[in-house]
Amino acid sequence: MAVLSRRAQVAGARRATEDALLEATLSLLAEGLPFAELSIDQIVKRAGLSRPTFYSYFRDKRALVLRLGVEFEEDLAKVAVPWLESADGDVRDTLEGVLAVFQKHATTLSAVVEAATYDADVAEFWGAFHARFRPGGEARVRAGNPDLDEESVRARAYTLIYMTESSITTQVLRPAVDADALITQLAFMWDAATGG
Repeated sequence: MAVLSRRAQVAGARRATEDALLEATLSLLAEGLPFAELSIDQIVKRAGLSRPTFYSYFRDKRALVLRLGVEFEEDLAKVAVPWLESADGDVRDTLEGVLAVFQKHATTLSAVVEAATYDADVAEFWGAFHARFRPGGEARVRAGNPDLDEESVRARAYTLIYMTESSITTQVLRPAVDADALITQLAFMWDAATGG
């Protein structure tokens, strides 16, 4: 029993240290520091840890931002995938949930979007992030438009996924329209494209 208790303590301490590094990064980014200008020294100083400690958890800043990106993607999947994979529910409710996830992860979103413009690994992650939701989008388009050819199904789903992400990303990072109006229009477009 003592061995299991010790393992749980070590795992808890490791998780707390990793969380401290992630939280320090998010707080620095939330202050307006671009990801490209964020240094490991700034992260460890904010977290109250050492540089060697950082490297025992993350290979580099890229690995850290990708870790944050995975948390963002998993939270989004919990909201979006159930609607994409079933014929039940209201797309508007789902889109409101999607917006809430983007808002919750706004700092991560900003860092990922920035880093994807100059880092191949982050760009690959961002492409895979979108691709994760395309099969569900295709299924919804196909179900609502049974006579649509497969290439059109794929293109329509691709357009819907990227349109939704881009619109919501812009709304979260640089709001230009009323959020409720945006969700209303996105729901209208999803319903029109999926035969809803």
